[in-house]
Amino acid sequence: MEISRRADYAMRVILDLAMLPPGMRARARDIARRQAIPYAFLQKIIRDLCTAGFIEASRGRRGGVRLARPAESITLLEVLEAMEGPIRLNRCSREPRLCPRWSFCAIHPIWAQAQAYLQQLLGSTTFAQVAERGRQIRAMQFRNGASGAAALPVPEPLAAQTPGTR
Repeated sequence: MEISRRADYAMRVILDLAMLPPGMRARARDIARRQAIPYAFLQKIIRDLCTAGFIEASRGRRGGVRLARPAESITLLEVLEAMEGPIRLNRCSREPRLCPRWSFCAIHPIWAQAQAYLQQLLGSTTFAQVAERGRQIRAMQFRNGASGAAALPVPEPLAAQTPGTR
């Protein structure tokens, strides 16, 4: 499974806005530059994110885009599914009874568990949490002379949710 470039860019846009002070607007060109997203593609993604209710856009001298909701209330799962549709690792995860092997397949429970874990992780991770991690990374890069050579430890909320530690 690989998420599309469109979904990856949408996540970057929401994260970029989540790292700004609440209510602050950003120009699309600035987001494109900071996040290395082609401007023409970014315009389409912004339109999709507006339609989905994640961001608001306004034109004019004081225009730009901003989050329509607090970053604390937007999860990675919501944005990913708005861009890609429901996450499904395989066909039998979507509709198990359509699979002729469903009743005796030994691998089906593994797919179901992996999918449930992924949905739980993405659904419980907000952009406010990711933005805080982004701020930590930015501060570390600043301290290390922008090299960012040292790695951050896995954040506690995410580390506690790894399989087998529940």
